[in-house]
Amino acid sequence: MKKIILSLAAVLAFALTSDAQTRKGTVLLGAGSQMSDTEWTTLAITPKIGYFVQDGIAIGALINFQSDNVDKGDYELNNSLAEIGVFGRYYVSNNLFTEIALSSKTASTEEYLFIEQFAQVYIEDIPQFGADGNPLMAWQDIEEVVDNSDKSLNFNLGLGYTIVWREHFAVEPFMNLVFVNGERKVYNSADRLVESHDLKGTKFNLGVNFSLFF
Repeated sequence: MKKIILSLAAVLAFALTSDAQTRKGTVLLGAGSQMSDTEWTTLAITPKIGYFVQDGIAIGALINFQSDNVDKGDYELNNSLAEIGVFGRYYVSNNLFTEIALSSKTASTEEYLFIEQFAQVYIEDIPQFGADGNPLMAWQDIEEVVDNSDKSLNFNLGLGYTIVWREHFAVEPFMNLVFVNGERKVYNSADRLVESHDLKGTKFNLGVNFSLFF
């Protein structure tokens, strides 16, 4: 019986109410990790900082900059992501909260392609000419690094639950719905031009926040 009581006490201690952490004047510092809509093993981490302007009501900013450079010897692939925005959080009860966010996001990805091109024939770096003296031309696969990019405005509507641990630290499982509106630029290797497409849609995500309250 004593072990059962101690176990229940431990559970209650882990799930302490967030009432003290959400009072006016408290600063919220956190990082949200959400599952990608394409791969469950991919995490998108967005740092955020907020301030409780009233009990249970916080506003703040989210800023996320990432870059990844892959050296392939003869060439380098550069990927980057930049996101900046604002968010508001309202605690419906002691632990349950709703959150909305508006952000501008730009993502750029480079890839290495073989592109077919009609060009002069070279043999061991020596240009070739026909019997008439004109350059000898042929279709060839040209190696080239091309860039694809997305630029969008995202509206995020979410619901989460704060589980307080050790007074100032909290784990917050959440789910959200993201409305995306923007533009996607993709390199067309066949026509050797950049095509623009509308980027619109919705994404549903599950994830977890890790937050500090002080």
